[in-house]
Amino acid sequence: MTTGPVVPAADDIGLLCLVVSNGFSNRVLASLADAGFGDARFSHGFIVQGLLAGDTTVTELAERLGISIQAVSKTVKEMESLGYLERKRDAGDARSSRLALSEKGQANLAASRAARAEVMAALRKSLGKKRMRELTDLLRLAAGEFGGLESLAGRRVRPLDG
Repeated sequence: MTTGPVVPAADDIGLLCLVVSNGFSNRVLASLADAGFGDARFSHGFIVQGLLAGDTTVTELAERLGISIQAVSKTVKEMESLGYLERKRDAGDARSSRLALSEKGQANLAASRAARAEVMAALRKSLGKKRMRELTDLLRLAAGEFGGLESLAGRRVRPLDG
């Protein structure tokens, strides 16, 4: 039995990335709340990314994210009830419908992109341009070790517990 961590927490890359990711996301969500989107949740972003990639059904979104249809359905229903998504009848098949961002969803997307840019600008100011570029380059290399670049390019980043 070991008595302590093999790697000190402050040197554990996974934990450091988790803290940065959580902090980044929390700042974006706080900014969204300030912009009138206080009901937006972190999990909504995964659905939006799938929609932006061209998926318009629950099944397509579930396949892209590699999570259950039930999990996607739950989030989609929540987003519909909050006014972020709407269903549109499929012109080719009247029995089915397609998901799309509503006007509120489009506004939330614009606010989210602006908030992410603000957080990035704050980090750049804190770290300096050179160190920010180095950090981004190193994180890109580390993400590549885990197949993350392909996930990013394909809008297939998903929650860990999904």
